[in-house]
Amino acid sequence: MLNEVSNRITARYSQMTKTEKKIADRLLAEKGDLYLTSITEFASSCGVADSTVFRFCRLLGYSGYNEFKLALAKDEGSARHMMKNGVEDDIYSTITADDNVSATGNKLRAMYWAAINQTLELLSTEQVVRATDLIEQSNRVYCMGEGGSMVMAMEAWVRFMVVSSKFMAVDNSHLQAMTAALMTEKDTIWFFSYSGSTREMEDIFTTAKARGAKIIVVTRFANSPASQYADVVLVCGSNERPLQSGTIVAKIAQLMVIDMVYQEFIRRDSETIEKNRETSAKAVSKFLL
Repeated sequence: MLNEVSNRITARYSQMTKTEKKIADRLLAEKGDLYLTSITEFASSCGVADSTVFRFCRLLGYSGYNEFKLALAKDEGSARHMMKNGVEDDIYSTITADDNVSATGNKLRAMYWAAINQTLELLSTEQVVRATDLIEQSNRVYCMGEGGSMVMAMEAWVRFMVVSSKFMAVDNSHLQAMTAALMTEKDTIWFFSYSGSTREMEDIFTTAKARGAKIIVVTRFANSPASQYADVVLVCGSNERPLQSGTIVAKIAQLMVIDMVYQEFIRRDSETIEKNRETSAKAVSKFLL
């Protein structure tokens, strides 16, 4: 690691506490891709609490862990550029300006397959069953997310709305907070967050849990802050850098998770599901030419 982050650490190192130096030493010695690591995973590797890492990031002048990871990613990108060795683990790095449409398509296909395979390896079948159990037992399932992850929440809502009326999408953090404040023990939040670490999300979860609601989280990191609140954690595959937030590859991994839960849901009551599909199809048929 070099450039901006290491310069900030070096400038403040002598004034750091023993715990802060422990984190700094871990960063300066680390050769891996820390910008792909959740705050909980990094804190655990340092033997400190998540809040300690957050304060360390603020000490270095960053607003929080996400901004700190962005700085790490930029530093890593600069280092790779200066090395000029052509070796990168960026999920899109193998696509070059010399590739024609056919070559690009083949490379993308390999990435998509890798994301699907990794998701199947990481996704616990028991958790899929538990998520479906919660959905069946709920009066309402509120699909939520923030930023690009809200797109995935909408995908889940659209996927399920043709077979069940219990699904709703809430696409604004303020509305999500208000919705959480009125939830009951018969309600479930289905939340999408690749990082599993945002301030607004934790506020929403705290409110919902206090009301007795259940929480299903789709995330890349099993030990993320979001997972600490969740009744069920559905882990998706595909690594993406902070600067690549919202990649198609990561979305495909999350779509795989949505469809796994959907298939389990419809399998349990195929007769009712089929009737609901037919009813939904008739409702929209008059709009079709």
